[in-house]
Amino acid sequence: MKKSLNFNWPVKASAWILVLVGSTSIFSLILYFTHDIIITNYLAYRICRAAPRPKTFIKKTVEFPESIYWEDNVYPGFDQKDRLLMIRNYLDGIHLKTMALNSPDGSIYLFTATAADWQKSKDIKARKREGNYFDALDSEARAIALRGKIYTAETLPQTNYSVVFNPVELSPFERRYLWSDEVVITENTTGEVIAFNRRLMRRWYRLLNYDAVGGRYYYPHAMCGENGIILEGTVFSYAKKFHNQIQKHTISLNFLMHNKKEIGENNEH
Repeated sequence: MKKSLNFNWPVKASAWILVLVGSTSIFSLILYFTHDIIITNYLAYRICRAAPRPKTFIKKTVEFPESIYWEDNVYPGFDQKDRLLMIRNYLDGIHLKTMALNSPDGSIYLFTATAADWQKSKDIKARKREGNYFDALDSEARAIALRGKIYTAETLPQTNYSVVFNPVELSPFERRYLWSDEVVITENTTGEVIAFNRRLMRRWYRLLNYDAVGGRYYYPHAMCGENGIILEGTVFSYAKKFHNQIQKHTISLNFLMHNKKEIGENNEH
C-alpha cells in the first residue's frame, strides 16, 4: 500500500516563520522601550559601588555658622535672581551674618545682614504693622543685595565654612543615561570636611512619555547619594526655620540640563 504524500509541511514552516517574525518584532519593540532601563541600572550598579565610599556622610551640624561661601560649579554660579533667593533663604543675620556666592562671570559677591534687616517682614508676620509679607521680604532682600561687595577668589575674605558643588565626570556613554554631582562642606578654620554627598541621577525612562511629565530631564530621586539640598538643610538646620525655604536656584537642575541639551543640539545644526 502506497503512503499518501504530505503536502502540509510548507504550511507548517510558513506558520513557524510567521511566529518567529512576530516574536522577534515584539521582542524588538519591548527592547526599544526598555533598553535604557537595563543599561541605566547596570551602569548605576557599577558606579554606586565604586569609590569614594561612603558616598554621603555628615560629621557635624552647625547651628551658628556665622559666615559661609557657596561655590556652585554645576550651574555654574548664582545669577542675580539666585543671589536674592539665597539672601532670603539663608542670610538671617543671626545664625548666618555673612554670605559669599560665586557668579556666572567668575566674580564673587559678598553680602552681610543683621536681624534688623528683616524687622519689617517680622512685624508684618506678627501683625504688628500692615503690609504684604512677601513684598516686604523681597524689598529687604534687595536692600541687602545693594550693599553687596564684589571680590575675586584671591581677594575674598575667609569664611568659616564653604559649600562647593561640582559635576562628577562620567564617560560620554554614561552621560547619555546618568548625571552625577557632589557637594563638599568644609570647616575652613580647620580644613576638615564635615559633610559630603555624591549623587547619581537617571534620565526619565522611555516608557514614561517625556512630555507627560512636564519635560523633566532627570528623575528627581537619586539612584545613590542624597537628593539635592538635603545635606545642606541638615548641616545648617537653622535655615529651615528662617523662611521655611532652603532652595538655592530659581530654576531646577532638570530645566538647566534640558536647556543645555537644546543649546548643544542647536549649535550642531
